[in-house]
Amino acid sequence: MSAQETMVELAEAMITIVEEKDPEKVSVSDIITAAKKNRKTFYYHFMDKNHLIAWIFRNDLALQLRNNFDEDQLVYETRTNDPCSALPYYVFVKRGVRSLDGSEFFKSLATAFETHRNFYARVLRNRASNCLFDYLFDLYLPAMKKDISFTLGNRHLSEEGMDFLAEFYTGAFLAFFSRRLKSRNTERPLLEGMGAFSNLIHESLENQIKEQQLKRML
Repeated sequence: MSAQETMVELAEAMITIVEEKDPEKVSVSDIITAAKKNRKTFYYHFMDKNHLIAWIFRNDLALQLRNNFDEDQLVYETRTNDPCSALPYYVFVKRGVRSLDGSEFFKSLATAFETHRNFYARVLRNRASNCLFDYLFDLYLPAMKKDISFTLGNRHLSEEGMDFLAEFYTGAFLAFFSRRLKSRNTERPLLEGMGAFSNLIHESLENQIKEQQLKRML
């Protein structure tokens, strides 16, 4: 059995268990018992159950990104021994000289969440140390900052200002998805009502930068 197949089996076991049990109460013993694996196998691939949860997300999202974008549009982390680093987690799609189109990325992100909607709703309720929400924030904060730097072009913005914008917009889209996932109406598409606002995050970034430049505040 390949490493990928083993990780998928551990992931499927975790997803199934979370349907019946609070994620915080799930143990590695629960996972390896359900997957019919041993502890050594689990720790060969993952550091702990939170690492497994992160990989489940990364794998679900990577499937969507590879189906919807060209390879040269995909964004990866620096490759390490972490299996997550082999998976794309973001995209870079230009729409103009200094404009970005993130609309299709957010559609792919929504589809990935909807793949195992109940699972993600439950794990995103957790705000303990090393939770999925914190993992996602740390993952996307640098990506958002790079988008801001690209949109700025040759315009100057202090490091403090860039950090603020990156934190604000990263927190905004993660809070939006987290809230929608936890809605009791599980039949409601995550991006329902998006319409003309499909590129809201990046258009808002661009407009804020242009507005502040006109005010000579950058």
